[in-house]
Amino acid sequence: MSWMLSNRENEQKLEKLFRDDGVDFSLPGFYDEPNFLKNENHNPRYLENYAHYVEARAYDSEYLTTAREKINIAVKILFAEVKRDGRLGACIDVSGMLGRMLDRLGIWNYVATTTMTIDFPASAGRPSEYFWNFDEGPFTAAHAIVVAPPFYVVDVTAALQAYTRPVHNFIQNYVISEIFNSASWQPEDLMNHKMLRHIPLQYGTFKNFLVKTNSAMLSVMKVLPARSVSLGETSLKYVIVAVGGTIEPLEGVVGYKPCGRTALTIFEKDIRPLIKTT
Repeated sequence: MSWMLSNRENEQKLEKLFRDDGVDFSLPGFYDEPNFLKNENHNPRYLENYAHYVEARAYDSEYLTTAREKINIAVKILFAEVKRDGRLGACIDVSGMLGRMLDRLGIWNYVATTTMTIDFPASAGRPSEYFWNFDEGPFTAAHAIVVAPPFYVVDVTAALQAYTRPVHNFIQNYVISEIFNSASWQPEDLMNHKMLRHIPLQYGTFKNFLVKTNSAMLSVMKVLPARSVSLGETSLKYVIVAVGGTIEPLEGVVGYKPCGRTALTIFEKDIRPLIKTT
């Protein structure tokens, strides 16, 4: 077992950055460390360094084996609780919960704001489904997942979205993948297709649009690669456009309570008892 995104050069550069900034980067969740927060106050994009570090780090097989077991337990239980609750479209809240739970378990991870493009089998006779970053109407974000080695994608709510048509035959529960499938993003993955028609007149190309209006997002997309997951003949593509998560520790994650239960309660009562301790 290995982590395909490990990059020793980037790992060393980031460790030097943290060291120079007085940040203790020895443990997962160090984005709560006082000096990290101080740097984040001066640079709102400082959290991107944490995500980049999670992807660039080297992980030994023992860690990845243990992490896989813990992540699988947490995801399975959290998915069941959200499904039982019945809320659709809770990806941001649920990914934030999971990220904080994994921090508490000593698992390296970060929460990513993403787009999501679903391509169904030809036999399904249905068009692709899109969760765009640029769309009409009010919304917080297109989608959110967790990246937690050895898993390149952990999408607890993939099957629990307000789809235009049922997807149960194609996506039956959560999506979790420890296979890295590099993907190439297209403008159609990021923007509502009606809105996309106006881009050539205003900006010439979609790339120019991003450079002039969303340069920070473009830089995230370059550092944190797009990835896809195959579920049989169904393909889900995720383009990472920002680094997210919750400011509050696990005890403070109370905005969404699946079945009236806080994230901390689910963690302490349902997840932690199943985690092997050494």
